[in-house]
Amino acid sequence: MRILIINYEFPPIGAGGGQASQKIAECLVEMGHTVRVVTSRPTQLYTLMGNGSLLLGFAFWVYLAYAKLSWGEDISDHGFTLLGTLLLLTGFILRATGLIWELIMPIRGLKPVEFIEGVEVHRVPVMRQRQDYCTTFEMATFLISGAWYSLWQVREFRPDVVHVFFGIPDGPIGWLLKRIYGLPYLISLRGADVPSDEVKRFAKHYKVLRPVVRWLWRDADALVAVSNGLRSYAKETASDLPIQVIPNAIDLSEFTPALHRKTDGPVRLLYVGRFNTFKNVETLIEAVGKLNQMDVSDFELELVGEGEQRPVLERMVSELGLTRRVRFTGWVARDRIADHYRRADIFVTATTWEGMPNTVLEAMACGLPVVGTQASGLHELVRDGVNGYLVPMKDPSALAKALARLLDNGYERRRMGRQSRKLAEREFAWEYIAEQYVKVYEQVTQLRNTQHATRNT
Repeated sequence: MRILIINYEFPPIGAGGGQASQKIAECLVEMGHTVRVVTSRPTQLYTLMGNGSLLLGFAFWVYLAYAKLSWGEDISDHGFTLLGTLLLLTGFILRATGLIWELIMPIRGLKPVEFIEGVEVHRVPVMRQRQDYCTTFEMATFLISGAWYSLWQVREFRPDVVHVFFGIPDGPIGWLLKRIYGLPYLISLRGADVPSDEVKRFAKHYKVLRPVVRWLWRDADALVAVSNGLRSYAKETASDLPIQVIPNAIDLSEFTPALHRKTDGPVRLLYVGRFNTFKNVETLIEAVGKLNQMDVSDFELELVGEGEQRPVLERMVSELGLTRRVRFTGWVARDRIADHYRRADIFVTATTWEGMPNTVLEAMACGLPVVGTQASGLHELVRDGVNGYLVPMKDPSALAKALARLLDNGYERRRMGRQSRKLAEREFAWEYIAEQYVKVYEQVTQLRNTQHATRNT
């Protein structure tokens, strides 16, 4: 089977959704399928605009020199001197900005086409500037660029099915390919692409886009959610549509428990993820503040990630006097993140909204107990009292109490950690998840073939 995957995020860009699409694609290749991915290649206009400004600036100065030498007329007082100088200065500034961007951005220099573990990855130019965050405008640039590119790719690749990750912004590409080429497509709902009051960032957008989202879902040949909780939220938008549930999974060979976990020093708490509104890291810091006032074992919290909320969080840590307890690590490369899990003793999250968090799966695979909230997607991963604790959302006191129970009980931490690993091995292997997606591919292609046969008779 030939499968075309559309996802605006794909490693090293993005987070859980991109990583999931990569692992699914790799497993599909191992199963004998041919997979092509269309995703983003961040570019910057600074250098291009700088070159244009420099050329215009030099053109003005050449014109001034030509007028002086050929006509004997001095026209510098007409403002051309000032304009040419400003254009040259702007050009140098823009080119310097472009050079700085190229030097410091971790997502620079991605190849337009490359093979990764047998997966053919095509990256189209977009205006995205950050690895961990994508604005609405930047999503729109992928929609335009990805749609145009996919229209031509389909002719050559001739896929049997299109797998769209994230209904927004990628869903319209599936709709377009279905209209023009008659290709069946499924939409994989990942979390923030499902309208909900919990997704504060897109609340205003969904007031306008909810009818569009519902229309796209109805047009798709199949809908898949990553958790029962996410399916429940999706049903609020389209209650009559069938939605299958296929969870995320984890690479059990990459994420493994530490051979020897340190027992000396403070108990190490770990959070991995974006610093945005629905991740609710503020509540986590408040809980640490309460722990700091309790009679518990020595501990420290490591925050791995980036996001627009980081300045607010750093200010909170300073104001609460937690600089000794809380450490900001920043964005960590994919090939080094497992080491952070292995150095930790407890994984903690205060999220209010999830599809199915990859970070929790990674922590479980690394043998960590999980203390989290009763948010959608976590109930399928954390069995309360078995491999961790779940507490009410936005309740720092309850979160602090749950953490305190594990801080003072090393045996319980180790027992729950072992249970986390067992659950990951039993229920969340990528090979098993990829097989479930193949069944969906076969269903939608058979349905489309049947429909074509009916029309022709």
